[in-house]
Amino acid sequence: MEYFVKEKNIWLIIPATNSGKFRFKKRKNRLDFGETFSTRECLFDEQAYLEWQIGYDVPVKDVGGEEKNTKLNKKSFIGSNGKIKYPYELSEIFYTAIELNLIPKEEVKCLLDEIRKYTQFIDEKVISVEHHSKLSINGVHFEETSIKLPTLFMVETLDETQIEVSIQKQQYASGVQPMVYFCMPLKSFTNSSDLLGKSSVSGDKLRYVISQSNVQNLLNLMKVFGMASKRHNHDIVQIIQTLLEIIG
Repeated sequence: MEYFVKEKNIWLIIPATNSGKFRFKKRKNRLDFGETFSTRECLFDEQAYLEWQIGYDVPVKDVGGEEKNTKLNKKSFIGSNGKIKYPYELSEIFYTAIELNLIPKEEVKCLLDEIRKYTQFIDEKVISVEHHSKLSINGVHFEETSIKLPTLFMVETLDETQIEVSIQKQQYASGVQPMVYFCMPLKSFTNSSDLLGKSSVSGDKLRYVISQSNVQNLLNLMKVFGMASKRHNHDIVQIIQTLLEIIG
């Protein structure tokens, strides 16, 4: 993903292929569980959307090259895990929106005060287990259960994008972790007609423009991250404070 400022708006340019934190999926409605599709073999249609596992920081030691770079590398902060970090990705875009006055500085201060006061966090939701039945597979006996890991959908946006939070089990530790995704239907891209009814080829890119009409999405992303967990809350508070210090 790359971004630049044009006509006092923020233009995000995203390759039209599955890579890293970007996954193109299809679903019949906004609350369906999406299925990833091959952008080279399948056609983009009105059910297609981009799932972006958007981030907000990067460890200082990881910055360099083209993979992980940030324009906000003059001032760092201490993350909830004790690592020294720079604002990154969402934080960079958010900072640019402040610079362009798409988000007034006073509104940022109000946002900081609001997030500081959060006392309920998404990762505190109860994980339930349902027992189904006993069964045998190849002569081996099992008891089948379903572990319900909640997914929250924030659908009240201005351009039919939505923010999703998926509660997942931690891979290498006990407990759960909330994963935040910014989901963008094909029609939210200003050049969607270039790919509608087609598969993508190398070099195809989609363009998402952040303007006064949809900049609330950035504020909502900050809020959702701020309530994802106490760890996220700490990081978001530190990031917003850092951005305000950089703005001066």
